[in-house]
Amino acid sequence: MLDYLKIATEQEDYIIAMRREFHRHPEVSNNEERTVSRICEELDKMEIPYVNVPHGGVFAFLGDEKKGKTVLLRADIDALAMQESDVNAGGKKKAVVSEIPGVAHTCGHDCHTAMLLGVAKALSTRQNEINGRIVLMFERGEEGGGNLVYLHKWAFENQLKVDTSFGMHVFPFIERGKICVFDDIAMAGAMGFEVKITGKTAHGSEPNVGISPIDCFVSMYSTIQSLRMKYASPFQPMVFSVGQVHAGTANNIIPGDLSFGGSFRLYNYEDGLKVKAELEKTIKDTAQMYNCTVKCDLFGPSAGLVNDKPCSLFAKQVFGEAFGKDVLVNHDPLMGSESHSLTAKIWPGTYMMLGINDEEAGMTANPHHECHDVPEDVLKLGAAAHMCYAFESLKGGPETDSRIFKGDIKKFYEEYSPRSLYAFE
Repeated sequence: MLDYLKIATEQEDYIIAMRREFHRHPEVSNNEERTVSRICEELDKMEIPYVNVPHGGVFAFLGDEKKGKTVLLRADIDALAMQESDVNAGGKKKAVVSEIPGVAHTCGHDCHTAMLLGVAKALSTRQNEINGRIVLMFERGEEGGGNLVYLHKWAFENQLKVDTSFGMHVFPFIERGKICVFDDIAMAGAMGFEVKITGKTAHGSEPNVGISPIDCFVSMYSTIQSLRMKYASPFQPMVFSVGQVHAGTANNIIPGDLSFGGSFRLYNYEDGLKVKAELEKTIKDTAQMYNCTVKCDLFGPSAGLVNDKPCSLFAKQVFGEAFGKDVLVNHDPLMGSESHSLTAKIWPGTYMMLGINDEEAGMTANPHHECHDVPEDVLKLGAAAHMCYAFESLKGGPETDSRIFKGDIKKFYEEYSPRSLYAFE
């Protein structure tokens, strides 16, 4: 087995430099033009062939598919629309902060991109050692942009054959320098809703001549809260929340309309379909009962992120051999969602968490928090894990052919992400 950590350590300065550059110049979903341009510039310097898929991101290619199987390594590249703090959760100054007001890499995607470029640089001079092909996928729009559909569409239109996929996320709930590989369920699927209730406005002194959308919402909200208990298995986690409610302009005026939105997070896709059907029925029936009209937009459920068990067991084995068994830790599956769930459903593989928690250094803030910060010296381990999974899978990874999606990619999206069908128009 190659010394993957040594190979990655040789690129540590480069990985950190690229991470800092991306962090200083973040771009939100579907606006990552500079980021994509820089990725392509670096690949050009390395003389690695690539395809820049419009709106989707970049596929880069190492090795030769005629020599064996193909492994896909993935990184997301977009940032969040939020202002970043210049100090971390411990009040300590960060090594680098965003230079773009209102946009920040507070979810670690700058790290993911930099690690994958580090892999590219390390392997660009070792292509003769690759027993097959390694595809690097730099994904735009992970934070709700839905841009992944363009990459999948290109892959199927161009007969891109992939045997297994791999992704990772920096994770503040695990000690720095540790690795968590989920056996199967890693993250939840999402189901969202946006609803507008229309009643009839009136002065607060004459509620009898108005129709209050607030009364309708209160009843609707109470019923929605119970759907999970009535229509989902008690053995399958599912959570529900309303994140926004908007109505009214004055205390003494009954508003004419109210809008609200929220989401469910769930592991079981079939339960999600049942709850979705009851959710739509609840919204429409309650509106009718309160003499309101209603417009609702329901989306999802998306597929949860589920690791292929043979691939995950294999990953644990090779990581233990490469980095020591004490590096491996366990963690409960997460209720957050990940677009990589769709990639994993098409090309079976594994998704891991790279521990970045360091209380002494103040690096404990959750992703999407203004104080989110990363100990950069762990990034070489992340890059090494990418290379380890890819090389060892090509040498003797588990059989995956029976679990690879081989159908129509448009029909796949019709089932699992119908809001992305615009890409096929």
